[in-house]
Order: sequence, then structure tokens, then C-alpha cells
Amino acid sequence: MTFLSVAACCRQLAIDPKTFRRWLAAAQLSLVPHPTDGRSKGLPAEQLAELALAHRRTLVSLWAQPQAGPPTSQPEQASALPESELLCRLLAQLSTLQEQLARLSHQLEQGRPLESADPTHLSALGDPAPLASPPAVLPAASDKQETVQEIPSRPPARVLPLVEYGRDGHYVVSCPVQGRLDFEPDSPQWFAWLESHSSFRFVGQAGHFTAHREVSRLPNAVWRAHRKIRNHTYNRRLTHTPDLTIRVLEQAAATLQAHLK
Repeated sequence: MTFLSVAACCRQLAIDPKTFRRWLAAAQLSLVPHPTDGRSKGLPAEQLAELALAHRRTLVSLWAQPQAGPPTSQPEQASALPESELLCRLLAQLSTLQEQLARLSHQLEQGRPLESADPTHLSALGDPAPLASPPAVLPAASDKQETVQEIPSRPPARVLPLVEYGRDGHYVVSCPVQGRLDFEPDSPQWFAWLESHSSFRFVGQAGHFTAHREVSRLPNAVWRAHRKIRNHTYNRRLTHTPDLTIRVLEQAAATLQAHLK
């Protein structure tokens, strides 16, 4: 099983750690401990691939392995590899080096003698095998308790559905759970979908905003557009669900965008 740390997952998805944890909460996924080091957490490659598919992100191949063959010199192996496979191996090697450095730093803090690592692992470009390292030293129970007390628990972040203008000139509707939906705005399926939601994120040609309606208090509530610009929140009344078309959304986006000028 290929295991990637949080930093490696963020590099693969091209997002920051805060967005990565928000995506995990929306997909009802959680970080798992490293198979050999309980202090390090991350995701298996299979779950990372599912997360990338839900958000339409393309990952570098995580399962590329070197093929067995006659031994050749290191420069010849590096030049014969495709760029995607070479980048995958470099990322895997970087993740391994980071774990090795964390273990060595912990040994220095504990005053334990360091075990030498095989230098061939540091120079081998295509060898994904992990570096030789001492067994993981688990923190004491008191340290775990102190860590839990210092980090307060937070509710999972909420990821809104997205209505976005694509490069091909079509609008795409995507859901954090179901992924991309197979209908376009202004269709009967579009208005039926609006009836079952109370908020979504709109990114159009003229600007962007968050649409919301108070269905908990008013079943037939009017949709409103919200956007925060320079620490000030601007609101604009839209319309009821049967009249909420792309034209109405684009007009509201242009009006809110004008506050930037």
C-alpha cells in the first residue's frame, strides 16, 4: 500500500493544508497513522485518488514502479524515465527523507545514538524503497494527553455545491458528495436541484459569490447573494427558485464585482 503524508497529499492536489482538511471532512475521510511511524499521519494512495476524482484534480501516477532489467548507470536510467514517472519517484523519495529526518531529530532529543543510513538510498533516483531507520519511538502517555488538551476540537468544515463557468462555454454543477452532475443550469433538473438546496457557490464570467436562502424559517424564501470584499460583506437580493436562472446569477455577480473598482 502506497502511503502519503499530509504534505505529499497537498503537493499532489496543488492545495494548501487547510483546504485539504476541508475536503477530507466533506468526503467523510480521516487521516490514518503511518504503517511504521504512529507519529506521522496521511492517506493511502487509493483514498487520495478518490478525493482527487471528486474535485476533478489530476494526480501524478502514484503506483509507477521501476521495471526489472539489466543494471545500467544512473544517468542512463534517469534520462530514460518519463517526466511523470520521474516526478512521482522524486516526490516519494522526498517524503521518505522527511520521515527519516523526523526520526533522527527525535533520537537527538531523547539522547539516543544515531543509526547510520545506507547512503545508496540517498543517491538512487529510481529506488522507491524506504531508508533504513530505527523503530519508531512512541511518545509517552502524558505527552499524548498534553497534546490533546492543547488542540481544541473543531466541527468539520462545510463544503458548498459549486456552479462554475467552464472554459468550454458551459456551466458545470458539482456536488462535494456526488461530484459533477449531469445537467446544466436553466433546465428542469436545475430548478429541481435548487428546490432541494439552501446554498451554493457561484463562479461566473463576471464574478463570484455565495447564494443562500433561509429555508429553515421561510419555506418560500428568496435567494440572496453574499460576497465579502475588503472586510465588508455585500448582499444582493436575487429571486425565488423558479426564476433563478444563469442570467440572474451573472447580473448579481457583475454588480458585486463592481464594488472592487
